[in-house]
Amino acid sequence: MASGPPTKVAIACTGGGTHAAFEIGVLAAILEEMEVRKGDENARRIDLIGLSGTSAGALCALMVWYGLARKNGQDGSNASAIRQLERLMGLFAAETASEKAFDRLTSLALKAHEMEAPLLGLVPPKLGLNPASALSRAVFAALPYLGVRTEYADFRDMLDKLCPEFDDIDWDKLDVRLLVGASEVVGGVETVFDSDLNIPTRMAEKYDIFLTHRWHKRLPLTLSSVVASGSLPELFPAEEIDERCYWDGLYSQNPPVREFVASTNPQYVPEELWVLRINPQQCAYVPRSMAEIEDRQNELMGNLSLNKELDLILNLNQYRDSQTKRPVKIRTIKMTRRTAMRLKYSSKFDRSRAFVGELRDEGHAEAQKWLGQWRENKAGEYPDDAGYPDYP
Repeated sequence: MASGPPTKVAIACTGGGTHAAFEIGVLAAILEEMEVRKGDENARRIDLIGLSGTSAGALCALMVWYGLARKNGQDGSNASAIRQLERLMGLFAAETASEKAFDRLTSLALKAHEMEAPLLGLVPPKLGLNPASALSRAVFAALPYLGVRTEYADFRDMLDKLCPEFDDIDWDKLDVRLLVGASEVVGGVETVFDSDLNIPTRMAEKYDIFLTHRWHKRLPLTLSSVVASGSLPELFPAEEIDERCYWDGLYSQNPPVREFVASTNPQYVPEELWVLRINPQQCAYVPRSMAEIEDRQNELMGNLSLNKELDLILNLNQYRDSQTKRPVKIRTIKMTRRTAMRLKYSSKFDRSRAFVGELRDEGHAEAQKWLGQWRENKAGEYPDDAGYPDYP
């Protein structure tokens, strides 16, 4: 392939519980591609300028962004970002005997719920403990004494261990932007935590009017914002930030992407947006059982909010064309059809090492194949590549 400037790419990591292990594999493959080909002038190269994530996807995006970020005067690297993803896998997966037992118990209860048969008549559907209740707080407080790592059960502790130098990031030297989506509970405000707002020189940049208004806010990025993005209300209490409380970003943006194309400075606008989709766009049949209905509801909730933003970008592309600006190509990297159709809502809570390792390995393999097609200019584009060709 003829030499040329690298392609400016932003990567969007959708949420989906432990299914995000697929994204860990995809991101590792992309980082490996960037490392191998960064000095090859005859290969199509990647200039990663942005990452976005919601819920577990926010964890994955944060790991790459943190690994690439300059901290304490030391540059980040692709290798450091890959190590961060590996460290996340180590905390993501059940490791101790107590964690494995806790994971098996959770899986058993969720599968019993899927079969619409309470486990021995004793376990309520989906292990439904009110996260704000005294019982729930007592259970989580007891877990470390039972051999469960605090970083396994507590998002905040996990992030503190994964990103110990977050406060030492050289914000004015950042090359990669990070967006994290969350849902403000009381006010019903769609919220994006944006690393651009941590950079004094970027805060002054003007953005289009639709980015910030009463029901859509952009706020500075913190580790608490990533915790907020993954605060699933069935499991965790709302995360409080500056006297406002937040739930999982799946309800609003999965993940935020339109901010990437709204910058008035073309330097910060990607040429391509790669969406890592772990909730399948289609399903094999009309859901009938309550478990199937809940599963499909969860998939639709994430995909439809994402598709609205992607469709907005397609519409903006027409405007960009009329202004002689290059449109933003949207591409999808997704699971194999077989894997996507066999996974269930319950499996999003499966933290067994075998399961998350299988998804990570598939993500790595699928990304390697996809990158080969991309280098040859054969990769598809949204909306056609979002689904599977033999499904309606």
